[in-house]
Amino acid sequence: MSKNFERVKRRLIADLKDEANHTQAGWCDIMLKAARRCRTHEDQKDFFRFILNPNDEFDIPEPQFMDVDTDQQVLIQPFDKIETDDEKEARKDCLMKNTCHTKGGTTFIQTERLVK
Repeated sequence: MSKNFERVKRRLIADLKDEANHTQAGWCDIMLKAARRCRTHEDQKDFFRFILNPNDEFDIPEPQFMDVDTDQQVLIQPFDKIETDDEKEARKDCLMKNTCHTKGGTTFIQTERLVK
């Protein structure tokens, strides 16, 4: 493991221990921050090895990695229409905008509501 990944791992563990309970958004934020801190392909591989097998158990198979063309378009539509079904409101359609970008080997998809 690289020195950089060792730092990423220490910070990830510290971030996870800071909160007794994590929300989905908080958990995602911690994971995405750690992924962003990985500078090389080897850092990213070590990150996923750690996430998939944090205790370094022998009975957990080693993940298989593959190269991904980061210039290739992500198969996410720029706009989606979803139907909401809320207890407080009647069913209605919402228009959602998806923005994708890839940094390193991680693709980030930001989704925002366009119509209220």
